[in-house]
Amino acid sequence: MLNFWQDDGEYAREKALVEKKPMAKHYLLANRRSVVIKMSPFPGFAGLTVGALTKPLIRQWKLWLAEQGNSGKVINIALQAVKVPMRCAFGDNLIPVDPFAGVPRAPHKEKRRGILTPAEIKRLAETPVTNPHARLAVYLSLYCSMRMGEVRGLQWGDVSDGIINIRNNWQEGEGVKGCKCGSEGYVPMPRIVADLLNKVHETAPLIDATDFVLSQRPYKPVCREVLVKALESELASIGITKEDRKRRNIVYHSLRHSFVTVCRLVVGLNAAETMALSRHKDVKMLERYTHGQEALDLPQIGEKFDHHFLPA
Repeated sequence: MLNFWQDDGEYAREKALVEKKPMAKHYLLANRRSVVIKMSPFPGFAGLTVGALTKPLIRQWKLWLAEQGNSGKVINIALQAVKVPMRCAFGDNLIPVDPFAGVPRAPHKEKRRGILTPAEIKRLAETPVTNPHARLAVYLSLYCSMRMGEVRGLQWGDVSDGIINIRNNWQEGEGVKGCKCGSEGYVPMPRIVADLLNKVHETAPLIDATDFVLSQRPYKPVCREVLVKALESELASIGITKEDRKRRNIVYHSLRHSFVTVCRLVVGLNAAETMALSRHKDVKMLERYTHGQEALDLPQIGEKFDHHFLPA
């Protein structure tokens, strides 16, 4: 199992070279960790060969993981680290049956990402900018639907004439790579973002085409923690505390969810237009990013109902 998930293993090389879908190093590392931490200690796997793995033994492993206090999400991640190699072995006729066939995932209810409401987005826009870099780090995702790696990978040469060419994705240990799921594309840059970008450009030490817009030092962008702290400080400026963020599950990726929701429910873009800007390729995924209840101004909608349905 460990060999299967190595960076230079056959599976990773086939994904990268044949399918042209290289896997992120942190994903490969996470699977190796699952094998070491969640699989190796299980007594039932001691001395076991691949061909001897059975469905009852997998169920016993799931039960053991649950008894260790692991959540359904953690159990499913561990299952995935073993299921993929086993299914590849079955597909290559190395084992006679797929022991994972019919094995259900552990029950797990994903906590939905929180978003910034339209009123909070407006309040942030009206709040004076004290740190242009921190505000830009938030705006690039909030107004341009950029993922964290894409914000880190943004170079000055990617910005021109009110348009951002989203084509780079910076990941630790890998550097610049293509965007997730081949989602490169162009997005318009609202004036509020363009003005802030110009302000950052005025004081940027490196502004060549290949220099990063948010750089930590030459040839390297800011780290993930800088973007997280930027979000925390900017939200604090409009009264959203650490406790609020935790309760509402607001993280950096929430800004992308906020963008999609505003596009659809506030700006009024249709699904095709929103997908072009968010660079989603699946309508179902777009729906997951659309948070109707949180974006609605219920009192305002109530007034509209009164206006339309009640006598004058």
